[in-house]
Amino acid sequence: MGILTVMILIPLVAAVAIFCARKSIDVCKGIALIASGVVLLMSLYLWVAFDPSASGYQFEILLRWFPALGVSFGLGVDGLALPFVLLTALLSLLVIIYTNDIPERKALYYALVLLVELGLIGVFTATDLFLFYIFWEVVLLPMFFMIGIWGGNFRSYAAMKFLIYTHVASVIMMLAIGAMYFKAEDLLGYYTFYLPDLMAAGFPVDFQIMVFPALLFAFAVKLATVPFHTWLPDAYVEAPIGGTILLSGIIIKMGGYGLIRVAYMLNPDGAAHYTTLVVVLALVTIVFGAFVALTQDSMRRMLAYSSVSHMGFIIIGVASMTYFGVRGAIFQMVAHGLIFAALFMVCGIIEERAKTDLISKVGGLYYQIPKAMTLFIIAILGSIGIPGLAGFVGEFSVLAGVVEAYGWLAGFVILGMVISVAFYLWTFQRIGFGQISENMAGAKDMNIYEGAPIVILVVLVVFLGIMPTPIFTVIEKSASVLISLL
Repeated sequence: MGILTVMILIPLVAAVAIFCARKSIDVCKGIALIASGVVLLMSLYLWVAFDPSASGYQFEILLRWFPALGVSFGLGVDGLALPFVLLTALLSLLVIIYTNDIPERKALYYALVLLVELGLIGVFTATDLFLFYIFWEVVLLPMFFMIGIWGGNFRSYAAMKFLIYTHVASVIMMLAIGAMYFKAEDLLGYYTFYLPDLMAAGFPVDFQIMVFPALLFAFAVKLATVPFHTWLPDAYVEAPIGGTILLSGIIIKMGGYGLIRVAYMLNPDGAAHYTTLVVVLALVTIVFGAFVALTQDSMRRMLAYSSVSHMGFIIIGVASMTYFGVRGAIFQMVAHGLIFAALFMVCGIIEERAKTDLISKVGGLYYQIPKAMTLFIIAILGSIGIPGLAGFVGEFSVLAGVVEAYGWLAGFVILGMVISVAFYLWTFQRIGFGQISENMAGAKDMNIYEGAPIVILVVLVVFLGIMPTPIFTVIEKSASVLISLL
């Protein structure tokens, strides 16, 4: 059956078990914790057993699903997929530990978190594009229900906007995948969705120039690239805090992963043809996201636009087509996932105590909840790229790649970084110090269920900032393959 198949089946079986035991919330949460914990342990085993010197997929399983149609059930991990599998397993467990304030239908909530985990692991391990698309859609549906059921006052609007934007992008992606499927038959003599076969097909340049824009659009929407970003702030603000953590920590990374795996690796000549367009989109996203974040009064919305800006770093890192840029982009996705999960967890603590996420409505938090605010400032420093924290490693590597590839255009990247420093520190100054707001009087600091996940994330941010080698070692081969193709 294979370890990857088991990692996908465990959340599915656990979700069914939770549905059967839905009348006992403690049992449901216990099932969710055990299932996500086992998946995390299995992902850690994958990390330890993974051979970073070997090329291609490892722990692979390939079963002919519909042989006549060239559809297979193919799963495997390489250096590009493995960090995201581990990040998915970690954040899924931490979200379940962290979440205790769901007012109703808690069993359904835990089941949906597990289904999101199932879909994400499937996306990152699928070696067949037909299967990749199925898992891509699996992630969409439970997140739609999480926003629509447990979201804020405008949850219906945010959920429908999320669904429409991301599903339209998925349909465009499916059309591009279909085009590669039929073209592969002309080149190979058989129909296939299998990624290594599609890479070996060597699509003609004219075909790549036609297909790449469709793939770019599909993954740019998921990455919330300007001007396709407007679904993200609404989803981040209206989703329950656990859903926002999953969205910011890992779901948005599906776009970056797909951009590298499908758009760039399968269509390198098409990517090179549209380099100017991709670079412009990335730079606009970096600067626009930072400037808009500077104007926000909502903490969630400020973090949302900051996330938009950071996605621009990932895109331009890949578009630089340099050793430093590509490795930095992959590392930045991992670092961003850890940092923003921690930021939104602290934001959730503040929101739960103050009953608002408006920066103007809270103050003096460092005197009321010092433990949470200490972790918050460490995560903020990681996000603005202070040396010694994970955010610095990714941003510096991306910046080095942009300087090497585009010279003076790196000034726009630096501008985005400078603005990020301004709005983060200004926000912390306003909410952390000054007069204690009335709605925070007597507020208690974070409890063990809230604090433990944040501490784990912050420790990882510090560790990877000091010792980034474990990530760089794993992604080395995949980054080298992409660079050689480009």
